[in-house]
This record gives sequence, structure tokens and C-alpha cells, in this order.
Amino acid sequence: MKKMDRMDTLSLWKATANCYTKGKPLEGNLEADVVIIGAGFTGLSSAYHLQKLGRSAVVLEQETIGYGASGRNGGMVLPGYKPTMQELAKKYGPEEARQLNDLSLRSVQLVKDIIEEHQINCDFRRTGHIVTAYKPKHFEELKNESEYLNKHFGYESTVLDKNQLHQEIDSPLYHGCLVDNSSYSFHPLNYAIGLGEAAKSVGAQIFEHSKALSIEYGKNNVKVVTEKGTVTARDIIVATDGYSGKIISELNKGVLPISARIIATEQLPESVVDAVIPKDRMVFDTSHFLYYFRRTPDNRIVFGGGDIRPNLGEEVYQSVYDAMVKIMPKLAGSKIDYRWGGFIGVTVDTFPLIGKSKEGAYFATGYSGHGASLSTLFGKLLAQWIITGDAGGFRFEKERLKSFPLYNQKTLLVNLAHISFKMLDMIG
Repeated sequence: MKKMDRMDTLSLWKATANCYTKGKPLEGNLEADVVIIGAGFTGLSSAYHLQKLGRSAVVLEQETIGYGASGRNGGMVLPGYKPTMQELAKKYGPEEARQLNDLSLRSVQLVKDIIEEHQINCDFRRTGHIVTAYKPKHFEELKNESEYLNKHFGYESTVLDKNQLHQEIDSPLYHGCLVDNSSYSFHPLNYAIGLGEAAKSVGAQIFEHSKALSIEYGKNNVKVVTEKGTVTARDIIVATDGYSGKIISELNKGVLPISARIIATEQLPESVVDAVIPKDRMVFDTSHFLYYFRRTPDNRIVFGGGDIRPNLGEEVYQSVYDAMVKIMPKLAGSKIDYRWGGFIGVTVDTFPLIGKSKEGAYFATGYSGHGASLSTLFGKLLAQWIITGDAGGFRFEKERLKSFPLYNQKTLLVNLAHISFKMLDMIG
């Protein structure tokens, strides 16, 4: 049954956003220690931590705070990365994998600390999450990952087989799951707004509707030009991730913007949401298309994933709805109140990194769907790097941002990836 007729054109998060004093467009010429392009989690965290460390920061946002992925995601503050810990251990060694795991947990704790210190009202709740096995062989992989985490990292993850799966989710599609209690759900746009207010409270200046039109690099400074003003600073951070475009060459070549689409149901009877996700866990699966979903405090289901191609019409949201009902048949007939889309930034290795362009612009990028927690930490590391010359010596800054082949034909690349994912998910 198609129930898309009531769908709104804005996100659930935008419709329920906290009020705040909007940033005015930049007018005139300013000076600062650091100019930051992008008012998402990375840019706002950079500004917040720079100011706390005694450096003045000006943030330029072409739209509004949290306009990009920071305010459009599924609201899952997760530990870990796109690659599994076993994959990272194989690539970098077990000791570095342990360090990376600790850093991901540290990023979650940092979000929690900022929310508590600044009393940010963003429905931050420790719900935990489950990773559901899309295929039987995926369940074996989840069992191995759980054993690895528990043995080497002191984790307390558990697994449930297909016969036990009903304890966490009512779905005929999956073959078991891994349960992790270390994650939180939140209202991502309200966190972005609160992080912006926290940055302003320690002296940062944030200008909305102030698109960076050009960057002029001098010998000892950099100037960012907007429509009605300029900011001259000693250092620059480009915190644009999947919305980078061609602002700096390295990001244009090394970051692929992947489309993400999400729907939110009407408010459902508590009996229904209790039936489909009884323990209020967040959920994502092991399919290549990666379906992800969760309950909200007001008993909606937020559901995303399924099609990564850009420039598709409204019919794509019907396919997202159909996937939701296939995964959770009890939601058949539920009406959709909101639907929205956006872009996430993905690197060749699906691993995030911190870097510096040949001209000297600092950046952090490539969260590959794990940016809700990592980006706040990366903003702090960028601030540390600018002030001390050292971002901590972690793997994030050791890796080089590799260029995608055919990077000037990104739509083609995404379409090819879509076909590849579809084929892989169809193979038994």
C-alpha cells in the first residue's frame, strides 16, 4: 500500500528544530585567527575548541547551521567506522585498531560531554544499536566481529541468531544481529544548533547565508571572499565533506558525495513501535545499500537507505518506503509525514581522515556515515593541529586522501557503485 500522500518536503529534524538567533550574512571585512567554511559538526566543533584554546574563529555557512549532513542524518551517535575493527586490525595492526576503537568511543563521550556541559536539548539517549545480518554468511561475520571486540577490546557485545532476533526486531528479512549498548540516539539538527550556541558562547562568530566564493592564499594569511564581505585569517579550515564541490582540489578529487534519503512515519501507536523494535535500539544492516532506522521519542520510525544515486525524482522515496515495509511488515499502511535527502562524503578507503591541502587549508572528511560522533572529535583535533602543529599522530592524519578514478564524472561513479551494490546484495 502506498502511503506517501501526506509527505512533507522538509526533514523531521527541521520541522522540530529548536529556535535560535539566526546568523546574519557576512558584511564588510573581518579578521580572525582562523576562518572556517562550513557550519556542520566539524566546523562548529573546530570553532568551539579553537575559542576555548584562545584562538578567534569565524565560521562561514552558505545556508544555515546544520544544513548539510549534520542536520539531515538518522540521528545515530555510533562508535566505530565503516570498516570493521577486524578489517582495520588486518590493515593497520591490532594495536592501532585498538587505538582507533578507543578514539571512536572517545568521540561519543565528547559529544555527551558537550551536550551535558551546555545543556543542549537534543533528545540525547543511550539506546544502543544492533547490526542486523542481511545474509546468513553475514551473521557468521558478525559473530566473529563480536568475539574479536570482546576478546581484544574489552567490549561487551552480544549476538542473537535468527530464532532470537525477535527480542530486538520483528523482521523476516534478517538472519541474526550483533547488539552493542555503547551508542546514543539524538536529534542531530538540535545538536548542531546547540553546538553553534556553545561556540558562540565562547566567542566564535557564525555567519549564515555566507557562501565562500573564493579563497585567496597569501604568504602569511588567507582571505575568504563572500558576496558581501571578506574574512582574513592566519589559518583556514574547510569543513564541507560531501558538500565540498571544487572548493579545494584534494576534496574534489578524493571525496565522493553519496546521496542519502530518509523518511519518517506519522506518530504510531506505542504498541506498533514496541512490536517492531521492542527495546528501542537503533538498527542498521550489513547490506551494501545499508538500511538504517530507529524509533523517535514521539513514536515515529525514521528509516533511511536503499538508493545512493543523485538526481532522482520523488519516486525514490516510494522505494525507501517499500524497503521499510519489506523489513518490518507491521508498518504496512503507515503514513509518511516527512522525507528528505542529502549527501555524505565517502573516501576511496571509506575511512575518515584529517589533512592539509597543498595551499595550506586544513580539512577533515570522509566519515562515510559515521560522522555524527567522529566529526565532533575531528573538529577538536583540527583545532589542536592548528595550535600545536600536531593532531595527535593518529592514523587519520597519516593517511593521504586518495583520488577517485574519473573524479570529474562523479555521477557516473555513483551510478556504477549503485549497480555494483545491487548485484552484490542479490548474490546469495
